[in-house]
Amino acid sequence: MGRSRFRYIEGGSRILRNRVEESGRVKRRRKAGSPEIAPTGRDITHLRQLIYALTLLSSLLQSAIAPLLPLYAHRFSLNGFQTAELLAATGIAALVVSLPAGTMSDRFGARVLTLWAGWLIVVATLGQAFAPSFVSLLATRLVFGLGYGIVWTAALTWLANATHDESTLAGTVTASGFGCIVGPAFAGFLAQSFGLAAPFVVTAVLMVVVTAMLSSIDLEGVSTEVRTGIISSVRAAAADLKVLGAATAVAVAGASAAVVTLLAPLELHRSGVSEASIGIAFSAAAVVFIVGSAVTKRVGLKAVRLKTVLGSALVLALVLSPASASTAPLLIVVMLCGTAAVRAVLWAVGYPLGASGASDAGLGLGVVMGLLNFVWALSAIVSPLVAGALVGPLGARTTFVIAEIALLTALAIGWLAFRVRVPVGGVRVGSL
Repeated sequence: MGRSRFRYIEGGSRILRNRVEESGRVKRRRKAGSPEIAPTGRDITHLRQLIYALTLLSSLLQSAIAPLLPLYAHRFSLNGFQTAELLAATGIAALVVSLPAGTMSDRFGARVLTLWAGWLIVVATLGQAFAPSFVSLLATRLVFGLGYGIVWTAALTWLANATHDESTLAGTVTASGFGCIVGPAFAGFLAQSFGLAAPFVVTAVLMVVVTAMLSSIDLEGVSTEVRTGIISSVRAAAADLKVLGAATAVAVAGASAAVVTLLAPLELHRSGVSEASIGIAFSAAAVVFIVGSAVTKRVGLKAVRLKTVLGSALVLALVLSPASASTAPLLIVVMLCGTAAVRAVLWAVGYPLGASGASDAGLGLGVVMGLLNFVWALSAIVSPLVAGALVGPLGARTTFVIAEIALLTALAIGWLAFRVRVPVGGVRVGSL
């Protein structure tokens, strides 16, 4: 009888101990931000679709201001520099916020930051709709830029952590490209038909719906980030060759987009091409971009390699060759569409490659996404300024030649590092 009682007590103690241990594991999972129940395929699909919608709307808002600039210039009596400030505000704000947003995503959770960014964009969008002065309009563009930078850092981190599939990030590039195509036409039609505030009000409503639906999703993977400081995190990220390759992809794509967008319309206009025809050429290039990014996403992880980045940089240099040889309209249009296709591959590969590098090196995904967006914003701001300074005294052909030489130089350095497997910052890479 005594022995039975002892076994009963021992069994009860074991059950209690197991429950305490399980409770501890649940608490640790909650603290780490991972879900207690494995997410279903439907949950993952829902999250993926909403993140794609979020990036589409943010890119739509980014590009929607282009056809509205003449209206703002007339309403607020803006000069050329003030108009340029409206265009540059988003990039400057994204440059400032990307790295802090990345480290905060790793420390506090990418889901929380994504939701805050969505609501921040809603507020900024309504502010743009009813801005009473140029100063208030510029301020709301800066606030939108903060939300835009956080979305492209935290939302991508959330998606990759939750799905455990880096290739899914390529879909954000396709969604963004679609938003950039739709944005100008969408904004121009609504502004002409219903007033200047209409495109912003409609988009704000859509952003409210998407952000509210995202709020109902509670999926977030566990970050492996052990560093909390921005400097130490960025230093660790920069020591990984995959992350450096991803940064190169984003930098080359951003810089080439800025240079081509600046120089191509100037040369086409100088050759007598009408504004409508220039718009058609850019629309065709945008369609090529969407197709290219969609095909790259379809290929999946097979394309997410450093070889793809280096090969795309070489192809981009070759595609720029016709414009460096002649500024005939047909060659400019061929260059415009060709560079769009290559940029699509670079963008679609860059973010997944950075996520793969973060996983291999045990880095926080947020800081890597923040670093990539910082590089993009910097290239988008600096490249047109440099190209604009060169095109005056040297001309467009020489400027294209300089861009081609810079690409080939970066390609040679990258290929050398890849071939000899040079340890970068003490990290030795394997097959890339």
